[in-house]
Amino acid sequence: MKKIIVLLSLILAGCSSLYLDTSDLLRDQNKENLKKLSVGQPKDLVMELMGRDPSKGVFMWIDNPYRTEVLTGKDGKTYEVLYYYTDLKARDDKITDDELTPVVLQNGKLIGWGYPFLDQKVPPKPTYSR
Repeated sequence: MKKIIVLLSLILAGCSSLYLDTSDLLRDQNKENLKKLSVGQPKDLVMELMGRDPSKGVFMWIDNPYRTEVLTGKDGKTYEVLYYYTDLKARDDKITDDELTPVVLQNGKLIGWGYPFLDQKVPPKPTYSR
């Protein structure tokens, strides 16, 4: 029985490292691809430069972009935000907002990226306490 438990532990540890390797690769690629962006690029080019292929880990599939939103700005204009997985704060199999980089589009064109830029354009989301 002990041999089976040890064998299963080794198999699961190996699978976990496969997941971590694919997510590490995706983060590194996304950080490098951000360097290719320029204000004014059309959305199709931005998505081509950033990549559209998800990271296919053993236990988790990470979409690229990870999430998209349409937000109303402080100026009343509509912004499309593509969030890309670029940072790792904790190896906990959860992707949090502080591990993402927003790429901001308006009228189908890139206008900026990063949270400092997004914060200038869009009011912060309300937080609720219980």
